Amino acid sequence: MSTTIPPTYPEPDYEAAHRATYERAPRHPIKPVLPPGVREADFTKAIQEFIEVVGQDAVFVNEGLSDYIDPYDVHEADDSKRKVPSAAVCPQSTEQLQQVLRIANAYKIPLWTFSRGKNLGYGGPAPRVSGSVALDLHRMDRILEVNDEFHYAVVEPGVTFAQLYRYCVEHKKKVWPSTPSLGWGSVVGNVCMHPLQFAPPPPLLLG
Repeated sequence: MSTTIPPTYPEPDYEAAHRATYERAPRHPIKPVLPPGVREADFTKAIQEFIEVVGQDAVFVNEGLSDYIDPYDVHEADDSKRKVPSAAVCPQSTEQLQQVLRIANAYKIPLWTFSRGKNLGYGGPAPRVSGSVALDLHRMDRILEVNDEFHYAVVEPGVTFAQLYRYCVEHKKKVWPSTPSLGWGSVVGNVCMHPLQFAPPPPLLLG
């Protein structure tokens, strides 16, 4: 298990902004919690199985959870109301994700899933149910297809708007990505939130 957070963004400016957002928090230590209804022994077994799937550098506990809280939490000093994860797991492929889901289901561990966790007005990556395992999909960041003829893109959850824009420029794609101001945010995450956009909204599908 890791307590050291690796870089989240390849772009230095976005990584610096990300670090600045979370280094100011928490002012109060993150106390270890268990998933609701899960025994400590079972949780320990589940963590070990997560590590076997994604590697120990992609499973976070204790001090390593500083990137998985609400950086502007008004209940930060009140442990009875504060929402914190018990652990965080970061799969990098569909196959790893499937295995993580099987493990969580076997141990009845609730998951809080997000791609970049940058909707900071709604708590960012912090779980709604305290003790959930944060399922962080930012490492699944491949652009699978950008189609010029029919004007669509197929991307994994961790792809950011900035990444999609650069891809279109570098590959001379004749498309106009619907890009919000928040370039470090996830395309898929933005779709899930029913976003506001700078142009008439196109049909957006998840599949």
